[in-house]
Amino acid sequence: MNISARQDFGEFVAFINTFSLNEVAGNPEKVAVIRQAHAQFLALLTAAGELLSDSGSVQHDFSGSYGDTGERYLGEVVSDCSEFIMCVLLGMYRSAGGTLRSAIESYLKAFSAMEQPLILQRTSVPEVFNDATGVGFFSSRIGKSVIADLKGIYGELNAYVHTVSPDYMFGALAVGSFPSWSDKSIELVKIFVRAVRLFLYGVVGTRRDLYDRFDHRNKVISNRAMTRWQRRSAMGVDD
Repeated sequence: MNISARQDFGEFVAFINTFSLNEVAGNPEKVAVIRQAHAQFLALLTAAGELLSDSGSVQHDFSGSYGDTGERYLGEVVSDCSEFIMCVLLGMYRSAGGTLRSAIESYLKAFSAMEQPLILQRTSVPEVFNDATGVGFFSSRIGKSVIADLKGIYGELNAYVHTVSPDYMFGALAVGSFPSWSDKSIELVKIFVRAVRLFLYGVVGTRRDLYDRFDHRNKVISNRAMTRWQRRSAMGVDD
């Protein structure tokens, strides 16, 4: 290792040792934004827990409807969403956008693969959406609304992933550029909130037979995460 490489690596190690998210955690305005993302993630986590956990009352019926593949992909939705939050904290905007796109694809596959196994072989995202559109979960009034809105969000995220204009260039020239907080952090969290609300709206509204058996505390968490309109629609109040 030459002198320049050794010196640069030493600076890199020093950065690792001093790296901190205090700049985010110590700022009330930034914490308020992250709190929005956490509230949605907690709601998603509790809903997924009800559907996937052996200790819940609906895991057997969920598995019967969507199989082991459905369980795996719903778990991946949770995993992707947790990774999204960390990417936003670190200022890794392109990674955050790509991870949230992955969560959307996993959500579609979780509720579609049992009826349409070809969806797992698709390498084209439009084909994934087309396959999902034809399955029972996304054929109801609520399911159709959810898939249409998720398609719109997916399109928005493409701008972050594919660098469609200078507005979506991030300009981080070195590892020491992170974490970086900007208006992109706020906008991505807003998109995240919309996406997770749709995930919950689809589950609650389309599978009321499962949702009605959730623990009452988890119902409260899920309900509060959705918009008032989504909540009323999912509960059939306006039917």
